[in-house]
Amino acid sequence: MNADDRILRNPFVALAPADDGYLAYDIESCRLHRLNPTAALIVELSDGTRTAAHVSAQLAPLIGDAGMEGCTRWMEAAAADGLLKSVRAGNPLPAGPSPDEFASLAAELRSDGHVLAAFVCQHFATLQVPDDADQWEALGELAHIVGRRDDAREAYERYTELAPGDAEVEQILVALRDEPAPPRAPDRCIVQLYARFAEFYEQNMCTDLEYQGPAQLAAALEADLGSVADLDVLELGCGTGLAGQHLRRRARRLVGIDLSPDMVVHAQATGVYDSLEVAEITEWLARADTPQFDLVAACDTLIYFGDLRQVLIPAANHVRAGGRLAFTVERGDTLPFRLTDSGRYTHSESHIRTAAQDAGLTVAAVTENVLRYEYGEPVLDLVVVLRCPA
Repeated sequence: MNADDRILRNPFVALAPADDGYLAYDIESCRLHRLNPTAALIVELSDGTRTAAHVSAQLAPLIGDAGMEGCTRWMEAAAADGLLKSVRAGNPLPAGPSPDEFASLAAELRSDGHVLAAFVCQHFATLQVPDDADQWEALGELAHIVGRRDDAREAYERYTELAPGDAEVEQILVALRDEPAPPRAPDRCIVQLYARFAEFYEQNMCTDLEYQGPAQLAAALEADLGSVADLDVLELGCGTGLAGQHLRRRARRLVGIDLSPDMVVHAQATGVYDSLEVAEITEWLARADTPQFDLVAACDTLIYFGDLRQVLIPAANHVRAGGRLAFTVERGDTLPFRLTDSGRYTHSESHIRTAAQDAGLTVAAVTENVLRYEYGEPVLDLVVVLRCPA
């Protein structure tokens, strides 16, 4: 750097605050840098109006004479790494990418699995267009993925101020604010979620997330029932029919119930159900004309309920003597259950056993498995088979 040159944060570098300084992502070199508080302050001061000497002079009261040499060396290294640029006096400051370009890059980085770099780019883009609701929503999602809970809450709160009425985000905010959890996810949350998700649900779950719930439920029933078939079977929360395709071979008659009309359209296309109905499952079970079944199954459905007795007690009333009630839930360590930051509930095994007992059912089996992978991490489930006394 020449002594008269002004120093400027490279406009192709996105910044986001961290607990101990800054995260900086250089979109030209595709490098993510972690800056300590002093380095973060240097970058903030490097706005194209100061020379390196001016920056050093402003830092001197904070870092003392002993730190000045290290400060100078860092600025030289940062210039070599491309974090800082020098601009000759009288020359215009170079322009960088627009907020939309940073946001588009964030989406690409997320798709490629570089979620921390994506968060930095999205954070940088969002703060430049603070009235754009879509940017705040995207920031909330990325903050959640990288485990920045406070950032996720703040982003989603700003999003709901700008675009009120998003039931999915409202459910997530209950968890992020540590508010008392509702008994179950609101109906409009489920309908909204699967209206968006239905078209690519199977691709996302089975291919991207390696979802094993339907196969695990089928294996648990195989272990308990063997080759028993010709059953009247009810599937609660049938979705697109992934579990129904396993249940079909046991069924004389297979009935599917789901709250999402978009998912039921896909279930209908499988041809495995004898009848399908769009309904909230506890309301459906409460109807006076609800028939009896030999097997009631729920694959990844009860993750939207807190206390499982809400479903198990009414469902048990429609299981014939000697019949089965089988389901999967996400395993949780918090007793008895917990609303997670995903908007779903996790359940402890002790709660399952208590709820089964209160429903008049006995526990035939509880097994723990890897249900799927989420952001590269395994999500564990509990696969449960309950018996109705003969």
